[in-house]
Amino acid sequence: MPDTKKFKRVVTCQGGIQLVAAVAALETREQEQQRRDVEYEDYLVIYDLYAPDPQLPQFARAVERMARALRNWKSIAYFSREQMVEFDQQLTFATRPQVYQRIRDLVGVDKADEIYLCRNWQFGNRLMLNVYRDALKVCYGDSIGIYFSEAYFSPAVPKNGKPLKATVTDQLRRIKHSLQSRLTGNETLVRDVVLDEIQFDIGYFLLPEILGETPPMETRLVNKTTTGEIFRKLARALDPDQIAAQYGYLATRPAVILMTSNFSEASRMSGEKELVAYREFLENLQLPRESTLIVKPHPRDGEEKVRELGRVLSDMFAHVVLLTDLNLFFIPFEVFLIQTFLGEDQTAPRNLKVITFSTACLSLPILFDIRPVIGFGNEIVRTSFFDDYISGRLQHEHDLESAMKTLYHA
Repeated sequence: MPDTKKFKRVVTCQGGIQLVAAVAALETREQEQQRRDVEYEDYLVIYDLYAPDPQLPQFARAVERMARALRNWKSIAYFSREQMVEFDQQLTFATRPQVYQRIRDLVGVDKADEIYLCRNWQFGNRLMLNVYRDALKVCYGDSIGIYFSEAYFSPAVPKNGKPLKATVTDQLRRIKHSLQSRLTGNETLVRDVVLDEIQFDIGYFLLPEILGETPPMETRLVNKTTTGEIFRKLARALDPDQIAAQYGYLATRPAVILMTSNFSEASRMSGEKELVAYREFLENLQLPRESTLIVKPHPRDGEEKVRELGRVLSDMFAHVVLLTDLNLFFIPFEVFLIQTFLGEDQTAPRNLKVITFSTACLSLPILFDIRPVIGFGNEIVRTSFFDDYISGRLQHEHDLESAMKTLYHA
């Protein structure tokens, strides 16, 4: 057998479902390469989880637990919110080499052959691309492997075509460093402190154009069998007996699963209006009151919001079950679905209804032959979302409905 060399890959991750997409991309690329002359060394970096501060350590531990269940890692690093702020504050033209080296030391590898990221337009991702700029740059997308641009979820896009948030951020950064340069007399700060914008070399996606945008790089398709097997592997590894003992009875009852999203936490609407919006949407569906409602939180939801939602909806159903324990809060819904509802033939009960409000809906038809209900609809969006986000939200719901039609007709 020929001598093997180390092939080092840095994988960045911002959540549990993103980890699934990243590992699917890794496995797909390995199958393409079919290289027997290399020994893969994988380095996972978790950061920018964007959950409420008290929940961040638990979220990071959950992602690490998932990661260890899926494959062997040379190292796993977690950059806390405080560390990311520190990197940002320390980053100037003069200090970039030292900051980059510190990050390499924390990750555990100086030079990588490949780096995998979900996107390239947030500070953390731009930072990692600059740190490992000589590596092949692989995009694996968001959710279960979809592509969307920086402009997709922005509240508005000005005439220059750049998202409003990005424009304002750049302006503030220039003002900040202009002030610094006046104080220090160092004009190079104005030109050089901003991280270079680095493009991807290739992308691996399960559903690259499902939201109507075309990835701006060469793309390869991830087979749905690869993604489905990753979910099943997690379901086998993450306390299946405990989950079955605690929640298995739900498969024998009429059940409604409500998959929430972090609308108020992301400042898309107020917390009060979010609770009202969920209730109003469920009332419009006229669901059987003898059903059991199962609330699966978004991993970036605030826990107290989820508990308050349970109280708000308690009179509408025979029982309300909140999946807020640590085994389930931060784990992708698909894992719970497999563990609790799918029989030996991997089919869901006919009386199971799943209600979604985000790209979480996409895995259901393509992997489980479940057609979810998508909320909220025009009226609730217009009365609930902040004005800057209404048009974008309406477009997103239209895109999700179009995606459902595409997946069911495929």
